[in-house]
Amino acid sequence: MTVKLPLFPLNTVLFPGAMIQLHVFEERYRLMVGRCIEQRSPFGVVLLRSGSEVNPNDPWFRQQVEAAGGGDAELNQLRLQLGGDALPYVVGTSAQINIGESARLDDGRYYLIAQGQRRFRIQYFVQRQPYFIASVGYLPEESAAHPYGAGEQLRTVYARYWAAVSALTGTAPPSESLPESPSDLTYWMAHRLNVDNAQKQHWLEADVSTRLREMSAALRAELALLPNGDAGERERGGPGSGSWN
Repeated sequence: MTVKLPLFPLNTVLFPGAMIQLHVFEERYRLMVGRCIEQRSPFGVVLLRSGSEVNPNDPWFRQQVEAAGGGDAELNQLRLQLGGDALPYVVGTSAQINIGESARLDDGRYYLIAQGQRRFRIQYFVQRQPYFIASVGYLPEESAAHPYGAGEQLRTVYARYWAAVSALTGTAPPSESLPESPSDLTYWMAHRLNVDNAQKQHWLEADVSTRLREMSAALRAELALLPNGDAGERERGGPGSGSWN
């Protein structure tokens, strides 16, 4: 099944279930958001592969530069710094706007809160101006069995990590309710783990087993760096190491 979805290319990766806050000031995205709110329809968040999420020719953006004392020379320099047209990755996540917690300002800008819904893959672009609209196919979530205990293993390493941090800092671990399903658990962790966007995009595109394995390795590697962490973990690092710090 394919659907047409307006796209918002950003310098961030959105995962299913995660929340995102956006300040929407460009005219093209004000138009897109207004239509999504009116139709109560989602938009897609896609990570930028190249280019910029900001159009330096947008009237509001130009106004801010001029208000700060900048002129044509500064705008031309910004165009060079921001790069060319936006080129997004092909896998992203649909987002549903929380209308009750979002606001439209008097000048037409929006402050939005939206929640990630479903992963999708771009098949082709239907429209590029004034904003991207693509034909996308939603990606199925795996229902097959995962390696025995992989979800519990990730939970255990996560708990050990925060126990070590708590012992080091003297603060209580966060009070959290972790998702039950392995898929939801990995999205929840991927959203919080402090790794670069390339790693987050890799996890968004990966299968559940890969996410479970690599996130456990990332946490073990971080745990090994802590003074009071398990010394045995120092031999078991893995790709995508990072932290919640």
